[in-house]
Amino acid sequence: LHSIHFVLLILPTPTFFFHLPTMTSFANAPGRHLQDLILDTHAVATKEQKLACLKMLRTVVKNLSDPKKSNDPKFRQLKLSNPKVEANLTPCPSALEYMKAIGFDIVHDDNDGEEYLRMKEEMKIVLSDMEAALCELNNAVDMVS
Repeated sequence: LHSIHFVLLILPTPTFFFHLPTMTSFANAPGRHLQDLILDTHAVATKEQKLACLKMLRTVVKNLSDPKKSNDPKFRQLKLSNPKVEANLTPCPSALEYMKAIGFDIVHDDNDGEEYLRMKEEMKIVLSDMEAALCELNNAVDMVS
């Protein structure tokens, strides 16, 4: 008889740096933009600004991971001129890239002349992707807190 031995190696690495299997269906790897935001590779944002940004992203993704809210147009757009959006997203350019990576586009609305981050109406939200993104955002908030 042969005996087989296994060794389990556990590394203390934050989980948000790894893309969960459900994240692979996201076209632009949102985890990479989240990592950029935390490491601040594109701008100099304070810890408080990063935390406020991450919390706003988490709220957006939490709403999109809810089956009832994910199809409601109100939860599929953010007006870029909204003071809260300006205050929380502007200091962290990676946040806009993150939003694009999860399916938002920057669009100009001819009806009101405003710019929005908006998901196309025909875009189907994969709830498991949003749940995985929410998990990564929760880890990111914990790291920055």
